[in-house]
Amino acid sequence: MPVITLTTDFGTGSPYVAAMKAKLLAGCPDAVLVDVTHTVPPFAILSGAFLLWAGTRDFPPGCVHLAVVDPGVGGVRRPVALQLNGSWYVGPDNGIFGMVLEELGRPGFAVELRRPPDASATFEGRDVFAPAASALAAGMPASELGKELEGDPVRLPRREPSVLWVDTFGNLITALKPPVSGVRVNGQDVRVAAPTYSQAPSDTPFFYVGSLGYIEVGVREARADQRLGAGPGTPVDPL
Repeated sequence: MPVITLTTDFGTGSPYVAAMKAKLLAGCPDAVLVDVTHTVPPFAILSGAFLLWAGTRDFPPGCVHLAVVDPGVGGVRRPVALQLNGSWYVGPDNGIFGMVLEELGRPGFAVELRRPPDASATFEGRDVFAPAASALAAGMPASELGKELEGDPVRLPRREPSVLWVDTFGNLITALKPPVSGVRVNGQDVRVAAPTYSQAPSDTPFFYVGSLGYIEVGVREARADQRLGAGPGTPVDPL
């Protein structure tokens, strides 16, 4: 049974998500649709790249992963489908696949998708990416969806470490990896370490290695983002 995942910045309950799902099911009625998230911060390609990687890494090969975080919609960035580790990643070539590429390497095959002549200039998620994703899920050869991609797909630019994402509980997921002896967030030093929330001191920011292997910053039963005045894109430094 084909599986298609969706990652967007459209927001919870957005009719844009439903419109894309309608196109996906029209092209592949047997598909299982899995929402990774639709709450990527608007236009935040770095956060979207992280959430796409984090949300799709445990799926088996053979899935199709549709990602639309696209501040350049209607512009010169290319619509692409990338074959990585036996699965397809479909969306704008603007860096959204940057962390997946960092983890999985060069695509086995890559296509610049053909834009249908009647596609909306402002909703390519529905009119370009969703039809391509459903066609791949239904078994259509990628070569029938466009021409082979020239050059490499866009990767994330070299950047200073920052907060990649803030989860529902206010924990800060950073781009840092262990080992560190502390983290400076928004000019504030976090030097207390704890392996779990239950072992952390109350009312004190602490750092730990999260389930994805990155350094995270939390406050036990409180919100680290509010305590430290931090959010996606806030610079962080190892101590």
